[in-house]
Amino acid sequence: MKPILFTLEKCPKCETTKEYLKDIDYTIYPLPHEFKDWKDFDIEITKKYGVFEDLQKTAPILVVMNKIMGQLRIKKWVQDNESKL
Repeated sequence: MKPILFTLEKCPKCETTKEYLKDIDYTIYPLPHEFKDWKDFDIEITKKYGVFEDLQKTAPILVVMNKIMGQLRIKKWVQDNESKL
């Protein structure tokens, strides 16, 4: 399964995280920073992957086989898996 990165617009942590993933083939779902601006599709896709409630508290979230939440945990996942990617 190709990793999926959920980000929020104008989020410095999300932008930095994209740099960690520059050599990885992944799908990105950028979302409006304000929840009130989310469209029905945004809500559906985040619920489908089980990150809806989490994204209201923190971003970015990377979904690989499970959820990896937060910039530092994503960076560690990339470092730990560099030889496999």
